[in-house]
Amino acid sequence: MEKTAELIKQITERLNRRPARIDKADRLWDAAVLVPLIDTKQGPAVLFEVRAAGLGWQPGDVCFPGGRYECGDDSFAKTAVRETCEELGITEDKIELCGELDYLVTHMGPIIHPFVGRLANEVKLDCNSDEVAEIFTVPLNFLLVSEPRVAHMELANRATADFPFDLPRHPHDWYKRKGYNIYFYEYQGHVIWGLTARILHGFIKRFHKELQANIL
Repeated sequence: MEKTAELIKQITERLNRRPARIDKADRLWDAAVLVPLIDTKQGPAVLFEVRAAGLGWQPGDVCFPGGRYECGDDSFAKTAVRETCEELGITEDKIELCGELDYLVTHMGPIIHPFVGRLANEVKLDCNSDEVAEIFTVPLNFLLVSEPRVAHMELANRATADFPFDLPRHPHDWYKRKGYNIYFYEYQGHVIWGLTARILHGFIKRFHKELQANIL
């Protein structure tokens, strides 16, 4: 009894020493992005990047500025701002951070922490050509009235040859686990889709009332 009590005491102390966090045994990693709002001749707009062709991951795709969390960052907000400054060639004082949207735990690995921020008026952008092929903006009044195309993706798993089929019952072939929606926005030859479109869709849905009141 005494040993059990001491064990419970030690477990309790250690559990209270730090808050619970996501189990990253599946090699999950953290990244942060910025949804940059900017004033244009067409009114308030969202700024997007096109990823450079030389990048190893998703070259040519449309994305928000952002990147991987680094040990030197004291917060995910710091990551989003730092990466935005590096990619757009601006300084931190040109970004007015509004706050964080709901973060995404993705199927491919990254846990994405999206933030909303406003770029200063008349800000001069000097994009890093190693990471950014081009930038473009989409007016919020267009996004507010444009329903995205919606497609569906299925996720499945399949056991490899070393799976002990003699223990739990498990199918030998692909086994569907779940599905999810993929959104597609089209604007002047650009296609916004994937995680970027999911973040965008969530932002528009969450602030639909405020956007209608201030833009339309």
